[in-house]
Amino acid sequence: MSYDPVILVTGFEPFFGAALNPSWEAAKRLPDEMLGCRIVKRELPVEWFECSRLLEKYVREFTPRAVISAGQGYPNPPIFIERLAMNICTGMDNTGQFDMYDEPVFYGGPAAYFSTYPYKAIHARLKAEGIHAVYNFNAGQNQCNAILYTALHLAATQFPGMVAGFLHVPMPPDEEKGIKGMPIEETSRALLLAVEETARFLHPRVRTIEEYRADL
Repeated sequence: MSYDPVILVTGFEPFFGAALNPSWEAAKRLPDEMLGCRIVKRELPVEWFECSRLLEKYVREFTPRAVISAGQGYPNPPIFIERLAMNICTGMDNTGQFDMYDEPVFYGGPAAYFSTYPYKAIHARLKAEGIHAVYNFNAGQNQCNAILYTALHLAATQFPGMVAGFLHVPMPPDEEKGIKGMPIEETSRALLLAVEETARFLHPRVRTIEEYRADL
């Protein structure tokens, strides 16, 4: 059974020796269908070039109407609802082979893109559900930023109408390290709510004739 449209949700693999990555732990718990949308979940490597290559592969394979990605952010809440992706790569990746410094995600691409997912609705929903989340205008310069930039660049150049956004989620609690963090169950709930609001965005409610007449 197929659903239309598709929402592609990505999370990252564990990196730098960590046992897990909360972004993928949350993503893989999502249902396969939500509000008439098919939910496709994929794990991405924390590797320069390969993370963007795989994301582009999945976009071409599934032609999603939306790409919602998540990555591990600061140890403690809030969740960051990212609004901007920059055309820049800086830092080491999980292989230890590539240490980038001010390289572009896409040569010849614009300096930055604004995210296009329903960030206001997502923020309002998370706030209403008691989940601490804020807007953020800097997705960093590592693979998280690269993935958001890749999705937005593909939308701008090859997949018109596709929306994309990114959530930075906290680490899970770790008493030994003094990290309050956010339980994986709560992170998963937050991501589910974000995807649900995106599904609503893709299926806008049609006003009735009576509602139109009331506004005349």
